[in-house]
Amino acid sequence: MFGLSGHRLQQGFAELGDLTNRTLDEIVAAVGGPVSQSMAGPGQILVQWQSGSYHIGILFEEGLFAGIMSEDSGLLPNGRKLAQGFADLGNLAGRSKDEIAAVVGPHSSFSVTGPNQVLLQWQSDVYHVALLFEGDICVGITHEFAI
Repeated sequence: MFGLSGHRLQQGFAELGDLTNRTLDEIVAAVGGPVSQSMAGPGQILVQWQSGSYHIGILFEEGLFAGIMSEDSGLLPNGRKLAQGFADLGNLAGRSKDEIAAVVGPHSSFSVTGPNQVLLQWQSDVYHVALLFEGDICVGITHEFAI
């Protein structure tokens, strides 16, 4: 299974469903070997899979799933429409994840940035915005650019 295409790798993780209580060995058996493993702390390993435009980084504690630290599904289509959707929303601070996604669609990437904090990103070929959330509420834009 090593070397799955980006779509197949992402589909493999989706088919696994909830990773709670899964071991690293179980996940590797289902989706293939990771591209890297790094020590993250005492008893913790950050394991990463990447193929094509798909990437996922998972934290394991003592060999058990502890959380998804980052995931990136690649570029979103319709970049100009995406940018317009964010413009139509106006001030994003105080808005919920669901409220934002209802207008612009699902994010393409997320990263855990701290306790109860996550960075969600919407990336296309012509537009990129990253929003910091505490819980489900947007704190603000960390960066934004258009080509």
